[in-house]
Amino acid sequence: MRTDEAGVPRWTRGDAWLLVTGFVYLVVVAGLQAWASPTAELDQAEQLIFAQRLQWGYSNQPPLYTWLLWGLEQATGPSLAVLYLFKVALLLMLAASFIGIGHELGLSARQRVLSLVGLAWLPAFVWEAQRDLTHSMMAATMASIMLWGCLWAVRRRTVWGYVWPGMAAAGALLSKHNAVIFVLAAFLTLLSLPDWRRRLQPAGVALAIGVMVVLCAPHGVWLLQHPEVVAQTTQKLAGAHDDAGWVSLLVALCKGVLAFVLPWLLVAAPLWWRARRDSDAQQLMTRLLWVVTAVLLVFVLVIGAESFKARWLFPLLFFVPVWLAASVDVDASVASRVMVRGGVALALLCGVMLPLRIVWPVAGEMQTRQNLPLVQVGEQLQRTWGQVPPVVLVSHHHVGGNFRLAWGRAPLVQTPKLTWPVPMPDEVNVVATAQDLQDPAFAAWVRQHTGRDVGEVTWQAIQSPILHRPQLPPYVLHWATLKRLPNEAGT
Repeated sequence: MRTDEAGVPRWTRGDAWLLVTGFVYLVVVAGLQAWASPTAELDQAEQLIFAQRLQWGYSNQPPLYTWLLWGLEQATGPSLAVLYLFKVALLLMLAASFIGIGHELGLSARQRVLSLVGLAWLPAFVWEAQRDLTHSMMAATMASIMLWGCLWAVRRRTVWGYVWPGMAAAGALLSKHNAVIFVLAAFLTLLSLPDWRRRLQPAGVALAIGVMVVLCAPHGVWLLQHPEVVAQTTQKLAGAHDDAGWVSLLVALCKGVLAFVLPWLLVAAPLWWRARRDSDAQQLMTRLLWVVTAVLLVFVLVIGAESFKARWLFPLLFFVPVWLAASVDVDASVASRVMVRGGVALALLCGVMLPLRIVWPVAGEMQTRQNLPLVQVGEQLQRTWGQVPPVVLVSHHHVGGNFRLAWGRAPLVQTPKLTWPVPMPDEVNVVATAQDLQDPAFAAWVRQHTGRDVGEVTWQAIQSPILHRPQLPPYVLHWATLKRLPNEAGT
């Protein structure tokens, strides 16, 4: 086996084939979804709204995903293909980092395959990430790259090598705020193991921290200037019971963890029980798992978090397939073959079901937001108006983001999710769903920008058939051209 100067096995042709196979799979699944519907999902549509402008922060989520999408849009304009290809690139980077981590840990080729295919048993990766995830998926990718970079730099004892994990840690924090748990846990893990602690270069650690702080500082200043954003995040995690006891908090956390690791755990548990073994890699990954758990528990108890979705844990527990691969003898149990073959089968099944859920009706119902003909309605509005005005107010970011796919980059689409202070024209086009027209918050938002009461406006309806569901009632939106009242500030 060929190794590099640090004694780490070099990448093989098999590793390359794994990545090529993963790339083909991800591109085909993305292509099938784009073929099935021109409509962007909810989180993707939100990014289309945010990416109209470049700023240090946008919402209660960090801005890195939006920054990168904004850069791509400068070359391509709003594009569903770009949204999907961006996601493919992130997922492929996650797969590549798994292979890199496997090499740094000295895992065999079969162990690396086991870790990589183990991702297919995690619904957050094989389903949610390919369907709609943005921030959580990018945070998991950056955290994985950071872990790879940490192992690479520590093994090679080079100070400048710590720039890699420093940049990746900043990328994780700028992707999802809760990634701070994994960043802290990774550092504490290396400090807690004597062999790894002796290899740490203090100057390199300081360099990594410095790089991370410098890169995160502008967004950190923005957060300090917008304390309501942090409050919104903590309130979202705390749920409706701010006075929940620690038992209920731990129960909520356990439910979230189970939601993330199932069905992976059903195969991983018997595999670990029958074929577990000790090794340096196993000790490191097991310690990392325990430290992440400990830091997460402190976090939960300090802020009183009781609302956990599986996607929220993606940046924290993404590495469990690597932990399993490092902790078992893949030749000692039939469960390892079940996990590999079953993972391939699950990936293929999800790859088929993701587009199929859009095009195949079940009892005539609409199963997904991607059946909404939002791009088509946007094109109809453009024909009705003759041209799209420079600023359009839209009641929901899912609708507004998809309108950008129909209208291109020129019109500025404002939504209650994010509104930029720009001069408003004398006549403002407003588009809303029937539900939003009944929402007092939307009425207040329209009044703020036009001075008009939505209840006094004559709204026109525009409709289009539900995609792949011709038997269902058509999708209807309402629009009006509102003349701003002269006493309005115009922003």
